[in-house]
Amino acid sequence: MLSPQDRTVLTETLRPPSGYKIDRVITTTYTLDLVALLTLPLSFTFLSHDGVKENGRVDPIALLEALRSHADRITVFCDAGHIAVPRRGELLFGYLEQSVIEVTAPLSGAFHPKVTVVRYLPNERDVAWDEAEYPGDDAARYRLLCGTRNLTFDRSWDTLLVLEGDLVTTRKNAFARNRPLSRFIRALPNMAVHKMERSRRKGIEIVADELLRVDFTPPPKFGNDQKDMAFWPIGLEGKKVWPFSGRMDQMLVISPFINHTRLRRLEKEAEFASIVVSRTEELDRLPTETLDDLSECFTLADAAESGDIQTDQPVTESDESKIEDEEDVLVESSESQLHGLHAKLYVANVGWNAILWTGSANATSAAFERNVEFLVELRGKKSAMGINAILGQKDETNALGRQVTLRSMLAPYQPPAEPTVPDDVEKRLEELCNEVRKSWIIAKPAAHIRSSDDEESSFVASLRTTTSFAKAIPKEVVCGVQPISRLRDRATPVIELRGEIALFAGLAIESLSSFFVVTLTAREGGKSITKRFVLNVPLNGAPANRENKLLMAMLSNRERLIQYLLMLLAGPEFAMQDLQQQGMGGKWKSAHHANGFGLPLLEPLLRSLSDNPACLDDVERLVHDLESSEEGVLLLPKEFLQVWEAIRAVRHANSKEVSSVIS
Repeated sequence: MLSPQDRTVLTETLRPPSGYKIDRVITTTYTLDLVALLTLPLSFTFLSHDGVKENGRVDPIALLEALRSHADRITVFCDAGHIAVPRRGELLFGYLEQSVIEVTAPLSGAFHPKVTVVRYLPNERDVAWDEAEYPGDDAARYRLLCGTRNLTFDRSWDTLLVLEGDLVTTRKNAFARNRPLSRFIRALPNMAVHKMERSRRKGIEIVADELLRVDFTPPPKFGNDQKDMAFWPIGLEGKKVWPFSGRMDQMLVISPFINHTRLRRLEKEAEFASIVVSRTEELDRLPTETLDDLSECFTLADAAESGDIQTDQPVTESDESKIEDEEDVLVESSESQLHGLHAKLYVANVGWNAILWTGSANATSAAFERNVEFLVELRGKKSAMGINAILGQKDETNALGRQVTLRSMLAPYQPPAEPTVPDDVEKRLEELCNEVRKSWIIAKPAAHIRSSDDEESSFVASLRTTTSFAKAIPKEVVCGVQPISRLRDRATPVIELRGEIALFAGLAIESLSSFFVVTLTAREGGKSITKRFVLNVPLNGAPANRENKLLMAMLSNRERLIQYLLMLLAGPEFAMQDLQQQGMGGKWKSAHHANGFGLPLLEPLLRSLSDNPACLDDVERLVHDLESSEEGVLLLPKEFLQVWEAIRAVRHANSKEVSSVIS
């Protein structure tokens, strides 16, 4: 069970094995926090931590390099209209535009799975994904994460299953149990709202093909037979799936959302009364007869809801005396967060054995009839993974002292003294906002960029619908839209979703973005609710040098350029430590003088040439990008270029010698 405080769990589980590097990441989520995605590549870059300082900030140069190196290797599929609005716009969001793919479920429900597939290659290997035929690579390793947590900073209790396996290219036949997983990954691009890049689709198809021959190893204590693990994609191709069948003596259902119909069917699968753990407000809605049929019914204890469970682990206080760098990127949650119970887990006792299902599906009709979901089934001994093993005892101790179990975080459910009466007005307002949200998705808006007639180096963005769908916004709903780069500005009002929806003038090139924020406020009878979400729309007519302008906006002075070059040469972890110890004063500050710019970098360049020449390729990529613009040329003094050209010539000469020896 993942605690609400476990911010680094996902980054730790994504970090490459020793001797390997990230090659591709495909992940799915219902809601998406762009800041969480922004910092995700840091886990591929830093060796021992996630790159986030104690004050919750990230060095923008470390973040810039992580994104430049890895953003094109990450693809995130999220439910359309459920990208959360960040608290502030970031220039670096521009590097995420192609990685974020909004999708819709085939049966008009929610796209709700929380699955991540990671492909790793040895450090010395690389892959050309545009090859007409990809031969496969026995050196590739895969990791599959099946969780219940979205790609957000939600402070909720979740579960995470991690499976690892090697690609077996010598195997002629697929592993039968992997076929549903492969089918799930292959189906993702077909659910996209907008057309995906060809190269990104091809990469996903390659992963889907390879997954058929990956020999995943179940976690310890679970069975290792092929039949002891199964993958259950739900809601693909309009097909309904029910993973629970066969003999079941008793069942434990952990689900934050439940309804009467689905819970009754789960109860019928088990011979004896079931145990349910859910949220108080969900249990309050159940009929009395459904509750009476349960053997036990729990909610999270108050301390667990607040994340205040006490353990024997020491608590480290952050050093508030440290000066915050206001130029750093602040790692903070979006405007909306989930909390409390969010795990979904089904456990059935079957004689001496047990079956466990974990993943995204709640115990609701929507989950198994309309949504896209994903569950993993595991089998093993009841003593290791049965209901009692999962719940644990109320008070357990080990050699370290008190041990927190799931049962110690639970409290018996107490029905309300009076029946819960739903607020009909609030329900109607929610439905109105959801209706308008869906209308935005159906309209498929796109942003069209043109140069401004009034101001040089300024642009105009026209947001227009791309379908024949046309609908007026209901009179009860006030709607507005704005580019994510203009979060501080007032949103432009939207009356109807037809033709040109909104026009935005005076945009700098680095402020152009495919991310737009939509705000909906529904009012009735003195009550109101506000919903905000981000849409990722096609960006047509954007200048070809936009990414280079983003780079220049981040490397705004030579001090930052030195920091970036040092990071490329020493690695972000070691470069950050060096700079923090010496500060940007001393010998680094001499970089501001044109005559001394090359000298602080001479020693790291020579050391890299001798010990790690591959990192010089990253320096060459940066220099090439800077030299492609006038601003970049001015940022690179002649003294550094003289040093670099000498280093580069030796590097290329050595590369040719190595190639001739190999051939």
